[in-house]
Amino acid sequence: MADLRKRLHRVASVLEGTYGRPDVNLRDDPFDALIGTILSQSTNDTNSGRAYDALRKRFPTWDEALEAGPEEIERAIRPGGLARQKSVRIHAILKRIWEERGELSLADLCSWPDDDVFAWLGRFQGVGAKTVAIVLMSACGRDICPVDTHVHRVVRRLGLVRKNAGAEETFETLRPHIPKGEGPTLHLNLISFGRTRCAARNPACETCPFRGECRYDKGTGTIR
Repeated sequence: MADLRKRLHRVASVLEGTYGRPDVNLRDDPFDALIGTILSQSTNDTNSGRAYDALRKRFPTWDEALEAGPEEIERAIRPGGLARQKSVRIHAILKRIWEERGELSLADLCSWPDDDVFAWLGRFQGVGAKTVAIVLMSACGRDICPVDTHVHRVVRRLGLVRKNAGAEETFETLRPHIPKGEGPTLHLNLISFGRTRCAARNPACETCPFRGECRYDKGTGTIR
């Protein structure tokens, strides 16, 4: 595992040399971060941002969204895609948190240990490790590296995890070995690298800084 830590440090250093240290898009409130991250699932940043803005314009408070119900939430978030599925999940989360806590607030969440946040938020349908990690990173400023589709693709191709590892296994494998203080930067830079160089289709392998250590075979489209 020491080798994994060294390789992650090298990857982080190379990517930082290319992309710098990007600013984390912080949301002040964990509840806002949670709903915003759910809206970002399986859609691009532009559309998820539009859906979130439309939702908050239609419902300035989460209490209003809860009272309105899933159909009204669906109408508001339609620009983001998968509106029906996401609206049902969002309303169910609002309802359960209200029933358990008596208010729609997660203001104390950032005072909890990471593992407690994973256990508590992970109970909700549609809230996996990536979503919880993004809440911790963006709302609580935690040193953590969420694994989205780009991060997952790149680290599998680089052989940092099993080639058939799922996203949550990948997150748990990498989590203890991320260089201290590099979690958010590594997350954002891996996303940038996945979008611009290590794309799902036709990656720029010929000019890749990790060409000699990558396990991706461009000819077959498979990971060795």
